[in-house]
Amino acid sequence: MIGKRWMATGWRLAAAALLMGALAACNATPTPTPTPVPMPAVTVEISDSALTMPADVPAGLVAVTLKNSGQAPHGPIFARLNDGVTQEQFMETMQTDESGTAALALVSLLGGAQAQPGASQQMVFDFKPGAYIAIDMGEGAGPPLMANFTATAGSGPAPAEPAATVNAELIDFQFTLPDQIKTGAQTWKIANKGGQWHEMGIFKLNEGVTVDDVMAMMMSGEESQGPPPFETMAFWAPMSQGEHAWLTMDLPPGTYTVLCFLPDFSSTPPMSHLQHGMVRTLTVTE
Repeated sequence: MIGKRWMATGWRLAAAALLMGALAACNATPTPTPTPVPMPAVTVEISDSALTMPADVPAGLVAVTLKNSGQAPHGPIFARLNDGVTQEQFMETMQTDESGTAALALVSLLGGAQAQPGASQQMVFDFKPGAYIAIDMGEGAGPPLMANFTATAGSGPAPAEPAATVNAELIDFQFTLPDQIKTGAQTWKIANKGGQWHEMGIFKLNEGVTVDDVMAMMMSGEESQGPPPFETMAFWAPMSQGEHAWLTMDLPPGTYTVLCFLPDFSSTPPMSHLQHGMVRTLTVTE
């Protein structure tokens, strides 16, 4: 009898505990969902004769929209000036240094995307505090288009990084990215994890054209006659080691060739990264 009485008491206590737990759960204050921190946004206006943008931008993650109102494609490169370096010093060095190595030593390149005439391009940069320059070399013989700006650190909470659907890592000397992706708008995170500067061009080669043909054309040093044997689908400008950014792209279905044409200044004589084998095939499916 005693055993049965203790068993019944135990069941009653367990039932009471469950009831109290359920009541406590009903009366508990729900944990508030953190409010997402909006990402600061900057618009860069570019035409065939001018490049304008705010002189002051927040440091950290910034959404940059490039709007091209010109008649030609434009793709400014964003660069952070080293401490103590002025725009005038950088431009003078770039004009007088034929190899380009001295000018590169004065900045850290963040890259940048190209916008077609009348189109816009979305990017996200992670600006460290400091002085910057945006420079577009253009396709003609005129002077480059430039704008200066300063990234200033704030005191508020930082926004979250964009959710990347495609990760592209640029290393010496290869691209680490998926073999195949779906068509449609994709957020690419581009990160230079190598020891040298790198760029990323996505090209649609003409029928019958090979990578060797493109390499021969680039290495010839001669002015090409007529249009190139490929169509540029997307391009990310030179980026220094350790830098990263995000780019929104919408590639149509097809097979593309991903290339880096930049020179390797550590080789004698200098070789292109393409000659080192920095090439990759990317397939975009429906």
